[in-house]
Amino acid sequence: MTERLGKWHPAANDVTLLVSELVTNAVVHSRSRNGGTVTVMIVDRVGHVHVEVTDEGSETAPEIREDLLAEGGRGLLLVQMIAHRWGVSRGWSWQSVRCEVNYG
Repeated sequence: MTERLGKWHPAANDVTLLVSELVTNAVVHSRSRNGGTVTVMIVDRVGHVHVEVTDEGSETAPEIREDLLAEGGRGLLLVQMIAHRWGVSRGWSWQSVRCEVNYG
C-alpha cells in the first residue's frame, strides 16, 4: 500500500491494515483460495481512499463476528470500525468488499 499511497500518506496505516484483512478473508473464505484470483483496487480521492477487494465469491455472505476474544474472525469488524463506510456486492461467481477511509 505504501507504494500506491506513499508511506507518509495520512491513511496509509489504516488502508494497509484493511487491505490485509480483506485479502486474508478472500484467500481463506472464497473460491479464490485454490489458485483463484483476488483483485485489489486502491484509489486516492479527495479526502478519502477507496479500497475494493474482489474475489471469486463464496457460498455464504460475509458476516461480522463481534467476539473480541475469538482467535480469528475480526477482519470485517475492523473494517466496520475503521472505514467511514463499507459494503459488499455479490454476483454468481464473484464478491467484492469495498470501503472508504477518510483522511485530512
